[in-house]
Amino acid sequence: MTTNKRIQLHKRKKRIKEIVKYTILVGVGFVMLYPLLWIVGASFNDGPMASFWFIPENFTLVGWQGVLKAPGWGSIEGYSMLRALWNTLQYTLPQTFFMTFTTLLTAFVMTRMTFKGKKIVFAIIIATILMPNTIFRIPMFAFWTTDFMLPFWDNELPFLSYLPLWAGALFAVNSFSVFMYIQFFRSIPKDLDEAAYMDGANTFQVLIYVLIPILKPIIMTVGLLLFISAFNDYQGPLIYRGATSTYPLSIVLSTLTVDSMTTYAHVYAKSIFGVLLLIIVFFSAQRYFVGNDSDSAIKG
Repeated sequence: MTTNKRIQLHKRKKRIKEIVKYTILVGVGFVMLYPLLWIVGASFNDGPMASFWFIPENFTLVGWQGVLKAPGWGSIEGYSMLRALWNTLQYTLPQTFFMTFTTLLTAFVMTRMTFKGKKIVFAIIIATILMPNTIFRIPMFAFWTTDFMLPFWDNELPFLSYLPLWAGALFAVNSFSVFMYIQFFRSIPKDLDEAAYMDGANTFQVLIYVLIPILKPIIMTVGLLLFISAFNDYQGPLIYRGATSTYPLSIVLSTLTVDSMTTYAHVYAKSIFGVLLLIIVFFSAQRYFVGNDSDSAIKG
């Protein structure tokens, strides 16, 4: 067999392997995405879907029209899912933003500074990870409903009316996020800190200009996990928000039923709308989900 034929045979085998590989990937991806494709098709179908095929049988836009204009649900006029999304973001955004950086500062102190009782504090952080969040609901509710705290959040002001749901983010109450940061900090050589200190940098300059650029992947990961957790929180909003006009998406979606005003298309369309932002945020941030670059900063 000549050299050219061997090269052509090798290229042909390589091409066949790639075709088989991508065929399997496309097939598996289609199977995993099929439930989402089906519910998207059902949101454009007039009536319940009669088969497992995702192509709508009787095309209609009534479901998506109900998402973007009144009535949003029930008999409340002028209220759409966009209002529910805004209600959700009023506590999701501050909780994600503040918790991401307060837990970062806590982990920085735990890993880069020395103080008495450091091991005890770390043990407490690990212990609180094992405690379910539900056990804090009753004491926190008793705290926020006192005569002193009630005026701070029992109002209609944006963001402030959801203060009990995100105020804890100011104090780094998420121990799991702190632990994730601590483990990531431990993988970064302290030689970087020492080199920055020798150049005249102070503690906060080391954190901002040296460590945070390296920590970008874990910051995005922690932020995304916190965003998803707050976005899907059901118990918290159910406890602190009573009026229907203040319901977030997590509560609204759980109340969706087929009635005289709500069809199957409405239910499917609103369900898709409820997870659409999460999908967009996830795919926008997934490029940051890589290992840290601390090793590339050290030579020799």
